Amino acid sequence: MHIVYRLPILPALLLAVAASAQISEGGLPPSFLPEYASVFSGQLAPPPVQLAPPDVKKLFQEDSQQPEQTRFAAPLVQVDLGLDNAGQWTTLPNGDRVWRCAVQAPQALGLLLLFDAFRLPAGSRFFAYTPDKKKVLGAYTDKSCLPAGNFLVGILPGERAVLELLEPVGVAGQSQIHLNRVDYVYDPAGLAPSVADAAEGFGDAFGCHINVNCTQGQSWQSEKRGVARILMIFSNGAGWCSGSLIANTSGSGDPYFLTAHHCQIIGLLPNFSMWRFDFEYEAPTCANPATEPTPKSVLGCERISYRHETDFLLLKLNQIPGSYNVYFNGWNRTAATNSLVTKSTFIHHPVGDIKKITLDHNPALIFNQIINWGSGFGSTPAGSHWSVVPEEGFYEPGSSGSPLFDQNKRIVGQLHGGNLDTTNCKVLNSWFGRFDQSWDQGADATSRLKEWLDPTNTNALTQNGYVQPAPTQISISGNVQTHWGTPMANVLVSLSGDATAEARTNASGNFSFSNLPAGLNYRVTPARDTNDINGITTFDLALINKHVLSLDTLDSPWKIIAADANGSNSVSTIDIVEGRKILLGLNTGFPAVGSWRFFPALTNFPNPYNPFTGFPGGLPPEFLQFNGVQDNVSDANFKGVKMGDVNNNANSGG
Repeated sequence: MHIVYRLPILPALLLAVAASAQISEGGLPPSFLPEYASVFSGQLAPPPVQLAPPDVKKLFQEDSQQPEQTRFAAPLVQVDLGLDNAGQWTTLPNGDRVWRCAVQAPQALGLLLLFDAFRLPAGSRFFAYTPDKKKVLGAYTDKSCLPAGNFLVGILPGERAVLELLEPVGVAGQSQIHLNRVDYVYDPAGLAPSVADAAEGFGDAFGCHINVNCTQGQSWQSEKRGVARILMIFSNGAGWCSGSLIANTSGSGDPYFLTAHHCQIIGLLPNFSMWRFDFEYEAPTCANPATEPTPKSVLGCERISYRHETDFLLLKLNQIPGSYNVYFNGWNRTAATNSLVTKSTFIHHPVGDIKKITLDHNPALIFNQIINWGSGFGSTPAGSHWSVVPEEGFYEPGSSGSPLFDQNKRIVGQLHGGNLDTTNCKVLNSWFGRFDQSWDQGADATSRLKEWLDPTNTNALTQNGYVQPAPTQISISGNVQTHWGTPMANVLVSLSGDATAEARTNASGNFSFSNLPAGLNYRVTPARDTNDINGITTFDLALINKHVLSLDTLDSPWKIIAADANGSNSVSTIDIVEGRKILLGLNTGFPAVGSWRFFPALTNFPNPYNPFTGFPGGLPPEFLQFNGVQDNVSDANFKGVKMGDVNNNANSGG
């Protein structure tokens, strides 16, 4: 039977979807690791917090009355879970703490987790995973956190999700985690072959799609790096669209991103700060991979401009790391004619699946008729769209917003919708909003492109694409705290290498070096050598003596380093003697070390009971080295150790 699948209304799906990756460092939660097996073996897993499922029948009823919403998931109500009112804490042998919490919503196909507070101090690591441990997301670290403090951890399949936070002893109590929303996937809608896959975009697209790294995509290896799938968050659900980074006439790295206007209205109240953009989500070869690729993701954007008539939406993404190797695609705003685009190509993410390519070897034609897009989406004027009927490839919901490239690989429009024959996997028609009309036909800068993509008013008709520009200047900043987590003010921080400078930490322990030439090598070294007696008492000497006699060993590697008063990379009675000399005023300083020593905050001691092993020279380096710096560095963080003070009562300011 011949079936025509019409998609002028909604070529983007409103559903809660799987987050495959974010800016994360990988690894495994502490409770998975064999070295902590004895710690967790005696503990039961935390009982899940039960979340009441929605009235699924009612949701389906609502969806049938509002076809433009087409939800696959809905937020649950009354979610209020954090470190202080849910889960359980476990203390590891080195003093670090682990918080675990589980949530469960019966019969959910998947759970999407949204946080209104998500702040991690340096060294903390956060994970989310399924109870069977087959799906693990994270580790998320301080590098993953957004300035606004919100966060998204994309869907874990099934009805239960486990959260796990590792908080080092030196930053105890500084993490902020608050889960305020969980989206419940209730309807697979036949998009996937099994319930297990229903919450995933991966593998859900029709088999007639062409992966971007097949033969047809070989000449598009630069342009594909600008295309990303979008996980969109709304007040009533989430969904997929596609889009592309787009160049400007200044050749700058402003992360402008072009997609479709209708993508922002498939749900209610879009939360742009939680939209996620997945680059490089693609098969490494032509064949569909057996395992899901890990994208390079950016969380959060700002809406810049949009226009209904040509269905464009321009966003500005949060900072894109230089290591992502993205590409800013060029454009052509020449007044459209039926001979302007002799052949066309679009690159997209159907139903949130891996990146595909579709090709039309014939000219794109101006569609000189009004298009009625259906309930909630209105109509668009005659002549506002390109008509494209590709010979190779396909598209589906989720492809919306994908860039239409001309024969010179410049963007001339973005996908709005069309008609599909799903029985024969054939595109009957597709319509793309015209870029040339989006350029300057809006009433002001909030409804057109020219002010953003031609900031110096060159009036250029075309712009070629370019690789992400390397910055000419960068900054290096960080924080200095005691190893027990108190900010250290007035610490001298020295910059050396290809440039030299000095800075002092402020009251919060922060420092910064700005306007540094990019691409060079820098070393950051903190120092303080004043008031050696600060924090030293007879009680410290007694504790060190017990440690030497193995009567009561010091309970953290940082305290053991503090006990090494003579800098010999060991703790002995000589250290007690040196501490006593300071206490009695016989010596004004330690013989071989300063009053404080500083080590990178993320230092991981291979043997926490003997921190003087595992590094060249015994201890870890007391500096951070950055070579060939191309991006701003914001995590040059250190922990300070007050020599002779093993009970953490030194004044951090002295």
